[in-house]
Amino acid sequence: MTRTAPPSTPSPGPDGPRQVSRFEYNLLRLLRFFLGHHPSDQGIQLARAAITRPACLSPAAVDLAKDTLAKGCVLFLTRAGGWRNDHYLRGRSPADGRVWDRSALDERTLVFSAPVMEFLLWATSEKIHESKILWDAPPQDLTPADELFFWLAFDACRADPDLSGVLRRLATFRNNALCWLASPGDIAGADNTPPPDFRSTFSGTRAVMLECLQNHLAARWLRSERAKGQIGDWKRMNQLGRAEYATLRAFLEAADRANRTDLARFVLKTNATLFQTDLTPVFWTGGLQGSGPPRLADRLETQRAALAVPRQMELLADWQDRARSIGYFDEDYQASQMWKQDWEAVGGDLVAARARAAVEMVEPLRTPARQPESDGGPGV
Repeated sequence: MTRTAPPSTPSPGPDGPRQVSRFEYNLLRLLRFFLGHHPSDQGIQLARAAITRPACLSPAAVDLAKDTLAKGCVLFLTRAGGWRNDHYLRGRSPADGRVWDRSALDERTLVFSAPVMEFLLWATSEKIHESKILWDAPPQDLTPADELFFWLAFDACRADPDLSGVLRRLATFRNNALCWLASPGDIAGADNTPPPDFRSTFSGTRAVMLECLQNHLAARWLRSERAKGQIGDWKRMNQLGRAEYATLRAFLEAADRANRTDLARFVLKTNATLFQTDLTPVFWTGGLQGSGPPRLADRLETQRAALAVPRQMELLADWQDRARSIGYFDEDYQASQMWKQDWEAVGGDLVAARARAAVEMVEPLRTPARQPESDGGPGV
């Protein structure tokens, strides 16, 4: 990844390091917290505190904020997966190499806009969880780099329910595709907010960022799946599962329409890691306490919702069936070959069979054969 017009690293002046005000110092620490470079407990304290906002920032503080923002986001994407020598689609053909080898400069250039600094000023001057002057920015005005930063900021605040509860009500975060892909249960909340339109994530800089994030997303979804066995509340499980299913299904359908099935590798990898052996629904629902809702239909719905990730293997298996039918002279031959390689590398047929067996255990009203979803959601 590269940065647009990167500022030179601020250097000490003739009399020592550059001086910033207390407000600017807090803003820079808060920025580092959002980027994952500052202790979480201290960062959350800063987000819950308020300090009088000055009329403007000093040039030194602006330079430091720009430099920290640009370097921090590039470093995150590089560490998340941009350094890997991998292959992804460019047009209808595979391109190999690290992200800076296979992507054009304009596709890997991060451009930040004014809403990022406006958010930092607001978050520093207000107690986010108590602010009566809510900040927001129209999602259509945000650049891909802005969206990356706002996802990282939301992710940093997830440990504090008060902070995340305020942020997820703002359109900047509520319509952020990365927030949904990384933590759908947290961004959806209890009101079952529907996921955004994912179509824009499969082109340009957004697609390049998704390439960098494949392994990062797979690791996050795997942790989430393994943690479900510790969830005791039936309502919480139902809400989480519904958000996960809606997010993954909307994303996979958009990936299919955009012919970017390679950007769905994290879903395949998550299932492949889970189903190293046969699993029963107890793996996901074993921690539920009590007998659950009084209606059998509601209990079945919750158990089925818990298996939102393995239920996606049905759609991925359909992709594999289609890929096998595409001939050498067909337009999508190279893309289909890439998907077949990804599928075979993880033993996709066996993974799909194990996932289907686990799902059928909580779907007594459905036939064993693979069928398309009729309602698009986790209802019975």
